[in-house]
Amino acid sequence: MNKKFIVRQDIPRAFFYCGIIVAITVITFSPSLNNGFTNWDDDYYVVNNRDITDITPNNLTKVFSSSYVNNYQPLTMLTYMVEYHFFQLNPVFYHCTSLLLHIINCLLVFALIYSLSGKYSVGMLVALLFAVHPMRVESVTWIAERKDLLSAFFYFLSLLSYIRYLKKEDRKFYYLCGLSLLFSLLSKPMGVSQPFILLLIYNLNNGRINKKALVETIPFLAIASFFVVLTLFTQKNSDTISEYSQLSLLQQICIPFYGIIFYLVKSILPLHLCAFYPFPSKFDNGMTFRLLASPFLVTGVAFTVYYFRTYSRKLVFGSLYFLITILPVLQIVHVGDTMVAERYTYIPMIGVYFIFAVLCQFLFKEKIAKNISAKRFLVAVVSILLFIFACMTHERCKVWKDSISLWSDIIAKFPVAIAYTNRAAAYGYQGDYDDAIEDLNQAIALNPKYSVTYFNRGAAYKAKGNYKYAIEDFSQAITLNPQDFEAYYRRGISYYYQNDYNHAIEDFTHVIKLNPTYSEVYYNLGIANKAKGDIYRALGDFKKACNLGFDLACKALSGN
Repeated sequence: MNKKFIVRQDIPRAFFYCGIIVAITVITFSPSLNNGFTNWDDDYYVVNNRDITDITPNNLTKVFSSSYVNNYQPLTMLTYMVEYHFFQLNPVFYHCTSLLLHIINCLLVFALIYSLSGKYSVGMLVALLFAVHPMRVESVTWIAERKDLLSAFFYFLSLLSYIRYLKKEDRKFYYLCGLSLLFSLLSKPMGVSQPFILLLIYNLNNGRINKKALVETIPFLAIASFFVVLTLFTQKNSDTISEYSQLSLLQQICIPFYGIIFYLVKSILPLHLCAFYPFPSKFDNGMTFRLLASPFLVTGVAFTVYYFRTYSRKLVFGSLYFLITILPVLQIVHVGDTMVAERYTYIPMIGVYFIFAVLCQFLFKEKIAKNISAKRFLVAVVSILLFIFACMTHERCKVWKDSISLWSDIIAKFPVAIAYTNRAAAYGYQGDYDDAIEDLNQAIALNPKYSVTYFNRGAAYKAKGNYKYAIEDFSQAITLNPQDFEAYYRRGISYYYQNDYNHAIEDFTHVIKLNPTYSEVYYNLGIANKAKGDIYRALGDFKKACNLGFDLACKALSGN
């Protein structure tokens, strides 16, 4: 039995600390319970997702055999399915679930750090920093980012199971570790770093890694490798409007180093946070300098850690934990349309907090142990820091109240096409088509090659009854994306309202070629044929639409 991880337990004290963690976390994130859904992936995952509306064998099969927004996350989708079954589309309960998961994760972090350090104070400080840091907002308040919370829950559980296995040498904890890893990866593939963190834990416990430890991580490494391949496969067809491909090779090489420095700086000074950090199409002098300086700064940090390695193995552990867990999202392999993202730090930042907490513990117990004033000053500084972070987080939760507030915040910091396009969609949903068109004009000026922007502006013009402009925009969307059957469909309807039945029929027919199961288009094709006086073809179209389950077509056939 390993002796190092055997620590004294004070159960009443532990429960007291847990109560403080829960209370502070609930107060800090309470504004999120007033938030609704946003049109940034919440619609794909929940609001418009028919796969979660019924708990049926067919839907369960689809959830486990499909990717959503280019992510394979069946366990996360199951949570949405259960919530929809009980609460339909009431966003309060979705936010409650996310907050509950975050609270549980905070308690798991407390238990994990206590197990590694043997100090309640270290575990408490890390858990509180993890709980209230402003960079947690994105993961907790964004319903579509439930995958972060669920994946982290199983990730932390796997690490705690491994520590338990090292203490007790009971194989059931080893198997629980593997099962938790699998569940973590089925929630989000961020947990692929787990096998390497297990080796870090083993090294922290034993001083070195032996052959037995290496062999025992092989099954976990095999599971993680499978999900790496699966993730690359599901992400390869991702439709993105990022400017990554326009960057030079040197800039692309520097981006992972920039990411490391970005996350470290934001962990200390979480100012000017944003939900979307785009790849810039043009670099000003300041950004160019930061990008090119990043490799040298990372090298400097690495040498500092190496120099102090003999003073504290916990410093090395925290540093390597951060580096290894952040590695999959450093854009070494380009995925997505963001340069960096706050949600990526949900698991990795624990390493940085661990270093800070160990340093505070060292100062408190060793350097200023006999100086009461200095100890009080240190406690005051840490308390004020936590309070400031909590206040910042409390306010930032309100940014995610709805789509308009979210995208307005992004536009204020990064006025990019996708932000204007999505805010326009939110305006359009509210019937505010003038503001929607204004935003879409801005988006097109920034990126004239994005088909969705033209489609959305066409939809706004169509809603206003301006069919001429609508047809022009739908036509441009089709030019940029010839497979966009919705653009053909909407253009066909616009032609119909202009009494141009021939062009309407032509577009509806093209939609059927692209999507033969689109029941609504058969109905509108029937309406257009009927308007032309071709009753025989209209009846045939209505029959096809009825057979595909479109009720209006069935009523048209019955004469009702």
